[in-house]
Amino acid sequence: MKPFALFLFGLLFLSTLHAQVMGNYAQQQNVYQNINFSAQYRAVPKAATFIGENVIEFNINALSNQKASTYTAIFTVYQLGKTADETNKLLNERLDAVINELKTQGFKTEDIFVDMVNFLPKYEYDRTKKIFSKKTLTEIPKGFELQKNLHIRYRDPALLEKIVTAAARQEIYDIVKVDYFVENPQTVYQELRAIALDYLNNIKQEYQKMGISLDSAYVITAENAWVAYPINRYENYQAFSTQSLDPQDKSSAIIETFDKPTLRFYNAVPANDYDIVINPEILEPTVQFSYNLAVRFTLPERKPREVKETKKEFIMLTPDGEVKTLKLE
Repeated sequence: MKPFALFLFGLLFLSTLHAQVMGNYAQQQNVYQNINFSAQYRAVPKAATFIGENVIEFNINALSNQKASTYTAIFTVYQLGKTADETNKLLNERLDAVINELKTQGFKTEDIFVDMVNFLPKYEYDRTKKIFSKKTLTEIPKGFELQKNLHIRYRDPALLEKIVTAAARQEIYDIVKVDYFVENPQTVYQELRAIALDYLNNIKQEYQKMGISLDSAYVITAENAWVAYPINRYENYQAFSTQSLDPQDKSSAIIETFDKPTLRFYNAVPANDYDIVINPEILEPTVQFSYNLAVRFTLPERKPREVKETKKEFIMLTPDGEVKTLKLE
């Protein structure tokens, strides 16, 4: 009985461990209960299909995970003031302080850019009471609001922490986004195309072993390419567990709920549907280049096999030495 109890405990432990490794996001999405899997989370291989008796088509998908060569962080800076000169002066003082601190840390002037966005007057309502009318609300100038964006380019992702710290000292907290750039992206696509064609040549060699010569077929091809940047791969989720209540408790109690924080995480394009993956191990957010090569081979139509009829003749030699042909039905 004891070995069975230990075996049962081991199963329970493994089940608990698997649920922990699965992660809160997967648990929230009910991955194991939802049977409508999307293409990027396909649980089973794609089904093979027949196009025609003499048509063979291949779709080769290749993925390349590339670390960014440069990054650009964009901060928005907002300032209010009574006059236009005062507003512009206050905002420029904050920007200059950030830029000067970054320069002392090694940032170059050409890596920093200030973008003018909005400069608008603000109004408020003034109540005036007239003798022969009701109270009138009249808009009068109240001040000005100014918005500029600060663009900062850097090459080491660890520098973003220093940038955020320098901006926070000037009460600049709104980091709009971080753009990722890969130098010479065309070389990445060239590599993907070359490796996809090599993959296709290997397929043709394997088919040749089965007696199917794809080199003699009529061939048409199509290709497509696209890229996924990290800014488009962040997803939201909430990590919490809500206690279930009985209907009797719900009707007799006052239920107070609290706002749960919405968290974000980087969800890379999964490699499920890719035949080729370059740099498969991802530690930090990367720029993901995808390439698709579709190739259709149309083989020559099979000709019906010609059956040749063989006529048999029987010849008889008579005792008199005469040769006669016998006709047999």
